[in-house]
Amino acid sequence: LKDFIDVVARDYRFFHWSLAFPDVYGKEGKGGFDVVLGNPPWEKVKLAEKEFFSSKYPAIEAASGVERKRLIAALEEGDESDRSLWADFQEALAHAEATAHFLNDSGRYPLCGRGDVNTYAVFAELMRSLVAPTGRLGVILPTGIATDDTTKAFFQAVAQGELVSLYDFENREGVFPAVHKSYKFCLLTLSGRERPVRRAEFAFFCHNVTDLDNPDRRFALESEEISLLNPNTGTCPIFRSRREAEITLGVYRRVPVLIREGDEAGNPWGVRFRRLFDMTNDSGLFHGREQLEGLAFTLDGNVFRRGDEIYLPLLESKMVHQFDHRWGSYDGKDIANVPVKAKEDPATAGLPRYWVGAAEVSSRLQVSGWSHDWFLGFRGIARVVDERTVISTIVPRVAVGNSLPLMLHNRGPCQIALLGASLSSFALDFVARQKIGGSNLNFFLVKQLPVLPPSTYDERASWNQDVTIADWLIPRVLELTYTAWDLAGLAKELGYDGPPFRFDEMRRALLRAELDACFFHLYGIKREDVDYIMDTFPIVARHDVATFGEYLTKRLVLERYDAMMKATATQEPYECPLDPPLGDPRAAQELPGVPRHV
Repeated sequence: LKDFIDVVARDYRFFHWSLAFPDVYGKEGKGGFDVVLGNPPWEKVKLAEKEFFSSKYPAIEAASGVERKRLIAALEEGDESDRSLWADFQEALAHAEATAHFLNDSGRYPLCGRGDVNTYAVFAELMRSLVAPTGRLGVILPTGIATDDTTKAFFQAVAQGELVSLYDFENREGVFPAVHKSYKFCLLTLSGRERPVRRAEFAFFCHNVTDLDNPDRRFALESEEISLLNPNTGTCPIFRSRREAEITLGVYRRVPVLIREGDEAGNPWGVRFRRLFDMTNDSGLFHGREQLEGLAFTLDGNVFRRGDEIYLPLLESKMVHQFDHRWGSYDGKDIANVPVKAKEDPATAGLPRYWVGAAEVSSRLQVSGWSHDWFLGFRGIARVVDERTVISTIVPRVAVGNSLPLMLHNRGPCQIALLGASLSSFALDFVARQKIGGSNLNFFLVKQLPVLPPSTYDERASWNQDVTIADWLIPRVLELTYTAWDLAGLAKELGYDGPPFRFDEMRRALLRAELDACFFHLYGIKREDVDYIMDTFPIVARHDVATFGEYLTKRLVLERYDAMMKATATQEPYECPLDPPLGDPRAAQELPGVPRHV
């Protein structure tokens, strides 16, 4: 047994700080270091197969999914070299699993020893425990220590009086040459528990330490303000400037989060998230075009049919955009944008990479209790550097991949459409950009977005007291959404039985400007802040300038905002600038056709 203990101790290099530094910890072991500084390793504890085999067996590294697993398993039955590599892999796997088991289950790391542990997180927790009650900790870590769901317990703990500062940097200037230039890291400073800090300093998106000299880049937040912004996780918001922090805090003081966990009344929309099909685990259910055509299926629009058998298209996130479920179509190599000219035909439907049996889709939806012919979904990939961040839209009842999670809930069709409209507003998108540190719009982030409650839409529109906000919004949402026959079910549930509406870019721009101006008012955002917010979407501006010679979107939004503000002040009903007017039959398609593919 002693020999085994000696081997384990050597292999895992256990280290006891109080034994190694008795003069620092004292007889009772309650001391600590006055100053702790470090830059711990940033690595996942879980063994990465591709990395392990990258130099040892390139064919395994190049393989993916099931094929890689097959090649690894074959090593055990291979020649002497293969068996030796298999043994090395098993040893590395066991070491990684044992380390993860210790970090997760020993109780040594209660805050960060969770899930697929990254070494930087447990080092952060370790270093915090080494600081004397009146000491200081300074450490370089990925910014995820403050923004990720897996480390939320750690950040919640230090935000209650220990956090001195967090300065976030992008590695654009190659401070760490071996790390990708888009990677984000931070300088985190903590205080000992007996030196409490009331307000912590923050700075984000810095590229050089000289950026910290800019007073607009640095701002302070109290722990209560952090809790206001992220009540479920207590994680850190991400602001580029003091002004953005002030605007966002103002929104959260007026508007609740979508789902407040631990509160019986904290989910007024009754939202539940659902990933319908996993692109990896469910791949055995997916069928390509050649395969189905080889089985004598016929393509009808973007649906394959053979007698009573039906295969529905599998939508991926890149195929949709705000108020547009026909954004992309598979061209045989990749998913490309559908031309506007094609979308002017209401029969146009985008082609997917794969199709899934309609019976399988219905089975999964039956479990979810969903009865509508359409869904509300959102892109799971969301970057603050893209044209828009939160990209949500209504799609037909088809197969949907995990990159396009669904928001199912127990409200009526009008409420679901209104929720989708609010998620597509610039007002909400601006706030979302302050909260997304990576490239994934995780459920925990969506839950903490500021979303107007359903009761808001029952109120009278201040710019037109003759109608409720819902009655004012629904015709606009309907016209923007119902541009193709495959969403006829939605139109009928919203009370419209006519043909789809024309995909007219300028008319759609005016409709969207009205919606955005409406939501800016509903979120209580001042006119000067609307002007500022619109300038934080540079890609939208560049696209407009290239297409129209001006930042058209901003001008239209501000014009509609001003018109609504004037109507509210004078009590004269707001006048819609659309021609033909909203609800006029001329706005619908003149020659509705039969659904077909691009």
